[in-house]
Amino acid sequence: MAAVAEQNSVYLQDFQQRDRASEPTWWGTRREAAMQRFEAAGFPSRKVEAWKQTKLAHVTQEHFRAATSAGELDQDAQSRLAVVDDAVRIVFVDGILDAERSQLDRLPDGLTVRTLADALQESGGVAETHLARHADAEAHPFLALNTAFTTEGVVIEVGSGAAPEQPLELVHVMTAGAGSVASWPRVLIHGATSSEVTVVQRYYGANGAAYLTSPVTEIIADANSQVNFYQHVEEGDQGAHLGVIHATVDRDARVKGHALHASGRTVRTDFYVNLDGPGGDATLNGLYLVRNGQFADIHTWVRHNADHCTSQQLMKGVLEGKSEAVFDGMIHVARDAQQTDADQQNRNLLLSPKALAHSNPRLEIYADDVKCGHGSTVGELDEDAVLYMRTRGISDEEARGVLTFAFANEMLEPVAMQSLREYEREALLSLLPGEEAVRKLL
Repeated sequence: MAAVAEQNSVYLQDFQQRDRASEPTWWGTRREAAMQRFEAAGFPSRKVEAWKQTKLAHVTQEHFRAATSAGELDQDAQSRLAVVDDAVRIVFVDGILDAERSQLDRLPDGLTVRTLADALQESGGVAETHLARHADAEAHPFLALNTAFTTEGVVIEVGSGAAPEQPLELVHVMTAGAGSVASWPRVLIHGATSSEVTVVQRYYGANGAAYLTSPVTEIIADANSQVNFYQHVEEGDQGAHLGVIHATVDRDARVKGHALHASGRTVRTDFYVNLDGPGGDATLNGLYLVRNGQFADIHTWVRHNADHCTSQQLMKGVLEGKSEAVFDGMIHVARDAQQTDADQQNRNLLLSPKALAHSNPRLEIYADDVKCGHGSTVGELDEDAVLYMRTRGISDEEARGVLTFAFANEMLEPVAMQSLREYEREALLSLLPGEEAVRKLL
């Protein structure tokens, strides 16, 4: 406990020494409030219910600082910069915007993207109106730290009625030299009335570097708008990823989220969705692929605050070797949120007797005219199905690989962009028993 307390004070010292020269008063006030919340609560211990199973020791015992300069990209990292076809790409390296590799000058009509630094200087703009106003730093220590320390990110605005066909692809790369480096990217997405936008955020880190990526994305979906959001996490074997995605959904608006946790020593994403206007809808789909020695965690909070709203959640996990994963989900239905239709499902497939999956879907209902459901499964492959395939001339390893692929691929089929879907399928195939043989069968 003393070591953790010391680390808390180290971050406070870093915060007090920050450069405030170009910081608007309103942003400084919000950052101060966030740091005060972190100072009061500190890093969570296992006594905190929402964090009792998350493996944080290697994060809380290390002092992470933002990089002063970006490292060099190796060939592997460079090959992963461009995944989504026809996307407008924005690249961050070691938490720092890479202007040369970004494409801020080729935005389609109806779409405005500004750096966080530029957006903060606009008085009364979308950043001042929304940034750190909806996501609750008191509820999440890493959200508080992000608000306190972030200097890099983008503010995305979609004009009223605009629906650009090109997706935005935000690429966050941590290099091999990023040991003890923290990246605090902040993204604000504002979809104006009757607009639609697709945003892909990909995270990639080099193996061997013990770094921290702690992003926060805030989504504001105005009436009758739609925000399609994709998250792909592919951190290095010593990298930690502790992120927050927070969406505020107005009348008849829709937020559709897809997440893939493909690798990383500790990867956790907290999804918060507030359905604040009648007829709002949220879809959250996720797949976590957890290899030997890795830990993955998805927490969801979907709050039905208005009537006639719908939400669907389906999270699947595939665990190999001595790995561990957590799904913890809450659907909250407020007293006046009548005619709510909400469902939450979590399914886990264990490929090893040493793998461990925790599943905790929950409902909290205060309205009486609702349709809500939740379910959870943790199990192994159906041995009868394996035997059936073996009688058809398929080896045991190939059969297990094909069945695992079928279980997980359901989560990739809805991905609208073929290039991203194929990229994510490669991450899945690399985990399968008998990978090469399965590729031939598929």
